[in-house]
Amino acid sequence: MGAPPGEPYFADEPPEDEFEDNVTTLSYAAIYRNALVDSVGLDTIPEPIPLITATLFTDSTAWIVGKPGHGKSFVALDIAGCVGTGEAWQDRGVTQGLVLYVAAEGVSGMKRRVRAWEQSYGRKMTGVIWLPMAVQAGKPAEWRGLRELAADLKPAMIVLDTQARVTVGMEENAAKDMGEFIDALEKLRQATAACVLTVHHQGRSGDHMRGSTAMDGAATTVIRVEKDEDVITVKNPKQKDVDEFEDIELKLTPCGPSAVLTLTDGKTAGSATAATKTAQRWYETFQTDKVTATKLIDAELTTKATFYRHVRILIDQGAVMKEEAGRATYYSLTRVPVS
Repeated sequence: MGAPPGEPYFADEPPEDEFEDNVTTLSYAAIYRNALVDSVGLDTIPEPIPLITATLFTDSTAWIVGKPGHGKSFVALDIAGCVGTGEAWQDRGVTQGLVLYVAAEGVSGMKRRVRAWEQSYGRKMTGVIWLPMAVQAGKPAEWRGLRELAADLKPAMIVLDTQARVTVGMEENAAKDMGEFIDALEKLRQATAACVLTVHHQGRSGDHMRGSTAMDGAATTVIRVEKDEDVITVKNPKQKDVDEFEDIELKLTPCGPSAVLTLTDGKTAGSATAATKTAQRWYETFQTDKVTATKLIDAELTTKATFYRHVRILIDQGAVMKEEAGRATYYSLTRVPVS
């Protein structure tokens, strides 16, 4: 059939919707072409930026998992307080930034924990703001509202406590539903460049997160907590871009209206022996010269995760001296280390 009078006829002219699809395809092709990098271009991709030394990173998705009652929310709140205030987290360096804490399970119990934290640190938990609402990832309008709020606030960290309370109606064992949840987390991360930290339950059997394995695959970092009486062990089964850190043993210590997390004394024979070995490698490289922590870590004396713990043990032993000079901190061996 020909075209109406006065109008050209193209036998192969695509339908309108097909034309729109072609435009979209061309647009995406241009985006992909601009994103291409060669071997040299790989060097322009930035390295992961630590939010907490060798633990959590900016612009990432992370999970804290543990069985009920094992202290995962205690650890999440402790981390949030240290990031918000800039206090070192359990002897690990912190880059201070705003924390948006989505308290989907409510804030009544959290208030007591915050007051205990403040009493322990002798300061207010500044830099942390709470949203006491269970924003649903499965409801686009709700999640879009959270994303827009976060984009305005520009937090360094967003804590979702817990996953179960922000995914009501989504099947955590279904790869499709959890794929949608992961996509929601990614959009939140992209809008803020924050570390998006989700508190989640561990499965009844094994050490993995409860639900679809899609979450393990998507995580930049996975932290697992295990409680034995008043000791909480923080483990690191996954780091996507750096080495996993060694186990951290924390003690749940009563304080004020609740309890706080503190490092165990770290003076077991094994810890002391490991610290001495670090000191021996230190001496081989720097003798008794004054050096910064950055220089010592770059020398690969030990992993970043254990450096500050070993230094603390060595200072307690009198084997290392710590000196402040302006904004810099220097360390030096006081004697030749002997095993």
